[in-house]
Amino acid sequence: MRYPAFWQRRGLRSLLLWPVSLLTCRLAARRRKRARKGIGVVAINCPVIIIGNITVGGTGKTPVLIALAEALTQRGRKVGIISRGYGAKIGVEPRDVAESDSPKTVGDEPWLIHQRLGLPVVVHPDRVCAAEQLRARYPEVDVILSDDGLQHHRLARTIEIVVIDGTRRLGNQFCLPAGPLREPAKSLASMDFVLVSGEPFEHRTVSKQWPVQFELLEVRDLYDQQSYSFAAFQAKFQQVRGQGAEVSALAGVGNPERFFNALRTHGLKLRTYALADHQPVPSALLNLLGRLTQPLLMTEKDAVKWLNHKPVWHQHPGQVFAVIGRMQLTDELIASVLALLAQRAQTT
Repeated sequence: MRYPAFWQRRGLRSLLLWPVSLLTCRLAARRRKRARKGIGVVAINCPVIIIGNITVGGTGKTPVLIALAEALTQRGRKVGIISRGYGAKIGVEPRDVAESDSPKTVGDEPWLIHQRLGLPVVVHPDRVCAAEQLRARYPEVDVILSDDGLQHHRLARTIEIVVIDGTRRLGNQFCLPAGPLREPAKSLASMDFVLVSGEPFEHRTVSKQWPVQFELLEVRDLYDQQSYSFAAFQAKFQQVRGQGAEVSALAGVGNPERFFNALRTHGLKLRTYALADHQPVPSALLNLLGRLTQPLLMTEKDAVKWLNHKPVWHQHPGQVFAVIGRMQLTDELIASVLALLAQRAQTT
């Protein structure tokens, strides 16, 4: 889903849609209230941490999940992951992500998470089914991370983590379709951790924000899979092309500008190509990129889609790169998550 400009400010279009957004807000608030009372909620015999957002569009929740999974694993926890698997061909039964799978069969994010972490990942639109299968097949797992699912209240959760884009923030603070909110902004008051990617902001319902930053680490050549540090790539590019030379950048994620701005902060001059989240690469764009005369940088998630377009990037060895990054989580945040997990384990 694209993020229309009118979601960022209150104008005629958003005000005309406001009555419908009130219905969205009320239904979402009612579902959350029922879940708080345990109505229609299924508990799994394992702590569950939900990492999601209350807005439509990319906030960085998947990089946060990957970073949190790495941190918990390093501290001795046995982590398993569940995901909806957007656009995947799952079937009736939940599906374990395997090495033989592809983004088409299990979805972009689950495939990427499995590639990055090598941890158990189970995919199904019903997160309760996914969590139950994860526990059955991997009994050693002692904490489950859910990639999104904040509004999927049927699955009981131990901790809720919401990720907010510090640039878009909460938009015009209207619920869908008048604005980007999936539920009222006041629901932030009940979240255990509010993570802000980028610049922090003030909101009356948020008592504490946890800043997180996305760091560009390396680039990987899609032709030969060789990796270079981002600094080394940038130095070589400027040496060969000269200062101020242009590089192409492709992003088909929830908020492409976040990726483009991260590149710009490193002094790169960009020609940008933005796609909607989960949108296949259009043939016209493939033809255009097939005639590239400068390097092309894309998100790691977009590189997943490009596995299906080998002829294009094979025409340009040393020209098409995936940018690999990492979300920086503070030690204080990790310690607080672990402490809350331990506290709630004692009360259940």
